[in-house]
Amino acid sequence: MQIITPKVVSQLTQTNAGHIVNRYPMTDEAKALVTNEMTPSEAVEKLQQAGLERDAIQFIAHGLSVMSAIKWGLSCLRQKIDWQADDEQIFDCVERWVNAPNETLRIRAQQLSDRKGLGEYPSAWLGYAVFWSGTGSIAPPDLPAVMPPDNMVGHAINAAILMVMI
Repeated sequence: MQIITPKVVSQLTQTNAGHIVNRYPMTDEAKALVTNEMTPSEAVEKLQQAGLERDAIQFIAHGLSVMSAIKWGLSCLRQKIDWQADDEQIFDCVERWVNAPNETLRIRAQQLSDRKGLGEYPSAWLGYAVFWSGTGSIAPPDLPAVMPPDNMVGHAINAAILMVMI
């Protein structure tokens, strides 16, 4: 499965790795290799050279824009062949949202993901990435709006991709 490609790394537009590494807790091994001054592509290269692919995936997931991260997650998950019908429903909803983001599809992605359950299901994490995309409240409709933390999409995409790798 091809996960880290030059194309996805080129979408990391931050001037340095420091803008990314403060968005999530790095492993000690990654901390020892990545400096704030490195470019994002240098950081990914260092992590890969050290055999820290999981750390590289986490770095990328937190460095991409929301839309790019969700597209990347969808692309990675779609590389796996043996999905169940409810997984495919989530993928279809996510793809429709990527092509035309709207509140109805954002909520639908959450509903489909809730039915599947986050637990050990990469597709549900992908659906939650859409729900946590920052385009709408994560609170129930009868409560005041609550926006998700801005690193939630990175966490969800990281989880989805890593689960598919196992």
